[in-house]
Amino acid sequence: MSLWVSWTAEAFARAKAQGKPILAVVGPTLPGGLNGAEAVLESRFVAVLVDAQARPDAAARLGRDAVVLDGEGARRAVLSLSSPALPSELERLAREAAVPLGNKEPVPAWTGAVRETALPSAPDETRIAAVFSALSALPAGDDPELAAGLLHAAGERGDAAARAALTRTLEARLAAGDAGGFSLSLHARWAAVFWDAHALTGETRWRDAAAGASDRLLRDLWDPSVGAFRGLGPSEPAVYPADGNALAASALFRAHARGHSGAGEAAMKALGFLQTRLYDPVLGLQHSAGGEGESVVGLLGDAAAAALAFTDGYLATGVKAHREFADAMLRFLFQELWEREGGGFLDRVCRAGDPEILREPHVDPALNAPALEVCRRMHHLKGNHNYRRCLDWGLKGAWNARKDDVRGLAGLARVADMHARGRMDFELVGRPGEAKADALLSAVHRFYLPRKVISFVDPDDQDYILAHHLEAETYPRLFGCGGDLRRLADAVEPAGVPAVIEAVARSARAAGK
Repeated sequence: MSLWVSWTAEAFARAKAQGKPILAVVGPTLPGGLNGAEAVLESRFVAVLVDAQARPDAAARLGRDAVVLDGEGARRAVLSLSSPALPSELERLAREAAVPLGNKEPVPAWTGAVRETALPSAPDETRIAAVFSALSALPAGDDPELAAGLLHAAGERGDAAARAALTRTLEARLAAGDAGGFSLSLHARWAAVFWDAHALTGETRWRDAAAGASDRLLRDLWDPSVGAFRGLGPSEPAVYPADGNALAASALFRAHARGHSGAGEAAMKALGFLQTRLYDPVLGLQHSAGGEGESVVGLLGDAAAAALAFTDGYLATGVKAHREFADAMLRFLFQELWEREGGGFLDRVCRAGDPEILREPHVDPALNAPALEVCRRMHHLKGNHNYRRCLDWGLKGAWNARKDDVRGLAGLARVADMHARGRMDFELVGRPGEAKADALLSAVHRFYLPRKVISFVDPDDQDYILAHHLEAETYPRLFGCGGDLRRLADAVEPAGVPAVIEAVARSARAAGK
């Protein structure tokens, strides 16, 4: 029998029944080199190995070190497993953990009660620029969020240092391959980054890398019998994670715009899997289907990635049901996870019986970035001003939760900069699903335009036709609009789309955005 067990309710029940503390470590592999502490661990502790893919919420609380918990899941100590004095330290901690914490009240589950507090300052241009500058100075690593931040700084801000750092980071990823590990979420995120890098630079090597990554998603991880992506290839029992399927859909919508075979169909089926198999309107998204572990629901990372994927699906297809489902997901986040005191979203929904460590309020900037990007998109796509107010508030709270973590702030800096620069507005007058309309839509998505907002107009809408029939007599047609929604340029063929985009970009530059 293995010394190490998984993070489950059974592990905590066992520790409580035996009167032992828990030593919890984040995996995925078993710790090695325990300096002869195995015997102490086996006799005095319940040793728990946390799979970050299965329990990202627990992994976020534990971090890189080992954490000692009591039977209720309350923190008692943090230590390094590489310490030469590990056996004696564990003996001491086992004795201390056996002593109750006195009259300490259990950490309550979050209630959403509103409390008066002074809000921290918002991320202004100076703070945003400082993050992008720091990102450009970091060594290249296997980090798609770093690459996405550099992409934004290079494309939206014209930052030459960021563009050079982006090249180094992408080259490092290609050189590393799977050396840093392989998972659906990581691979899908990199596929999206390479598609965006090709859209920004036009470089063939990034297109080839993106196409190869997309092929691998479709070849090695797609399960047609389920209509979803596996987390780790052909492993058994198969696990189909919510965040991984959402990220894969977002990447494949990019591939679909470039005519990648099978990408659009798989992306649409992955969205269907998320909505019909994993979503509960009361509990939220189930973290995964399949596998043998406990069911986990209500994680911010899953909901944010899914809502963002559904907005990607709406912008790629014009299917309004995708926009409405993203809106439902966002309302769930505000109802269950909004941190009303400081702003931002908590990382998980607290449930009865959770270990105390999981009841600690945790606002993660990296997880808040996609959630607040959805908030920004839905403000524009639905015209909901409350979303804009919450976006302003959420940026303050999430930014200041860990304001010195440059890597963690990369996504928030990107969202804050998009929010400050405003939207790039396009209108597609035509029926999505028809060949000519879809060709125009795909042409727009071949450009790196993270601030784009596409409105879909039915050509049979008589009010629209009466207002604009003098500007255009045939449809489908793509319009590019200025900040005042005035028509700047239009195109009826994909070849004319670059001129429309340039007209919108020129108008934004003239407005200082």
